Amino acid sequence: MYPQDLRDARAGLDDPVIVYNKSHSGSRLAARVLAEGGVFMGAHRNASEDSLDLLALVEWLVREHHPDWPGLWSNPAALREAASRSRACLDRHLEGFDRGAGRPWGWKLCETAYAMPFFARLFERARVIHLVRDGRDVAFCDHRAPDDPFWRKVYFGTDRIASWRGRPLTARAYRRASHAYNAQHWSQAVQVGRACGTMLGERYLEIRYEDLCTDFAATAARMLRFAGVAEPGPAIERLAPTVHRRSIGKHRDAPARAQREVVDIARVALLAFGYLDRDPHPVRADVRLTHAAGQLLDRLRGARPRARGGRTLPGEPS
Repeated sequence: MYPQDLRDARAGLDDPVIVYNKSHSGSRLAARVLAEGGVFMGAHRNASEDSLDLLALVEWLVREHHPDWPGLWSNPAALREAASRSRACLDRHLEGFDRGAGRPWGWKLCETAYAMPFFARLFERARVIHLVRDGRDVAFCDHRAPDDPFWRKVYFGTDRIASWRGRPLTARAYRRASHAYNAQHWSQAVQVGRACGTMLGERYLEIRYEDLCTDFAATAARMLRFAGVAEPGPAIERLAPTVHRRSIGKHRDAPARAQREVVDIARVALLAFGYLDRDPHPVRADVRLTHAAGQLLDRLRGARPRARGGRTLPGEPS
């Protein structure tokens, strides 16, 4: 059942186009593409094209409810507050926007992914563009330390964490090894973004920053058509001269040791998103030897294999 408070909060609005990403993934360009194509991206934006109004709402939602969204749905008072905050936020975001003109609207804000369970319920037909950039490059673009509850949730999925890999969660510690923290931040952000987005089915579009730079016309056209822009050509022609490839592969200029640490931290996500062709960490020799010795011992004992999770196979004595 669609809660009446949420219905009231989005009254008279078509569903938006939402852009999210890990910070420093090139989403400023993505937002400019949509704005040039006629998508209203908000009345109050910063230099990075983030919606300042949505920022306040997302920060509150993440601090109060991420990742325990079932706790929000089961709490009528909290849901009413979320709806009230949403209504006020959207009114500010849409100042000057003609809601009856049929023009598409939306916003860009990196951390929106963490609040997508709420926005997917508020806007049941919202479309999401997730911009992904090579985590090795993002790791060498400094951002913000996980030094408060909001940012700890963004980095780690919880604000109850007190340290990470033996390091404190302070601005000073971040400055000493920002690439390591950034690699963790990237891994968390892209996996949350994909997990939330893919549940939307065809209303989710994943774009690579590298494609936006190297094949701008085709990638931008794909984004604009996804957003409901019928004629993407003029916007693409206006922006194409401003697009460059200089930031692709910037991680190669970093010290080799720092590059290895980034890959070590972000390895699983780099593999999952196709930024590594193969796993750079083979099984250690001592682990292989231990595994082989265990198999030999099992054969000598005549032991039968067990299913994963400790469950007994059919016909096997427990």
